[in-house]
Amino acid sequence: MIDNKSGYFVLLLLTGGLLSCQSPLPEPESLPDPQEQVPVVDGAEGSAVSAAQEEYRPAPDPFLRARILADMLYAAREAFDDNRLIFPAGDNAYDRYLEVLSVEPDNRVALQGIADIVDRYVFMANQAIEIGQFDNAEEYLGRASSIDPEHQQIAEARRLLEQERSFKRDYFDLDTAELDEQSLEIMSQLGSIGEYVRNQDATFLITARNDAEGRWIYQVMREAVGGYRLRGNITLGSNPTIQVNVPQS
Repeated sequence: MIDNKSGYFVLLLLTGGLLSCQSPLPEPESLPDPQEQVPVVDGAEGSAVSAAQEEYRPAPDPFLRARILADMLYAAREAFDDNRLIFPAGDNAYDRYLEVLSVEPDNRVALQGIADIVDRYVFMANQAIEIGQFDNAEEYLGRASSIDPEHQQIAEARRLLEQERSFKRDYFDLDTAELDEQSLEIMSQLGSIGEYVRNQDATFLITARNDAEGRWIYQVMREAVGGYRLRGNITLGSNPTIQVNVPQS
């Protein structure tokens, strides 16, 4: 029988043997010196690293690009509908469409939008010519030319402008009270104006307060000349007048 002292000694021996059989713990890895700089890789090896970085760079999202272009086109159309064609600077349809083309040069919507701006200015110039606002017409054509100087309709509008500028213009005021009553006095005046237009081979522009009034004025003028085809237009305004454009030989 082993006494307590002997047993304790045996336990120490067994414990020491087990500890001696275990592998020693590894030394902790040394951390890099924060003062040590990362070596710069150059040459062929550096190019390979750069190429690998480019390969793993995420590609742009095509849906995001399409959404951005759609927003830009929408802003351009809003400016066009608001008649902000080339003014104010930075917030007009023309600048917005140019921004789209800087991203996508062959964007058909933007190209058509710019063509629409030119057409709008030519249309506004023709309207101004019809009512004798020649300076305004010249300004509109100048703006159209700044965008597309080779546009065919610009040249046609300029020829019309020069032709209209050569006409002599006579203006006849119409009494609003007489028009409301459609009196004999106003009908006599309109008949005389119709004969003057026919005899001078002139054109005219009726300014009326509403469509019905304008059509009535034209009807009275035409009946006074026996159905002769009078050439003119009707526009709306608060002061009824007739502008007669007499060609000069």
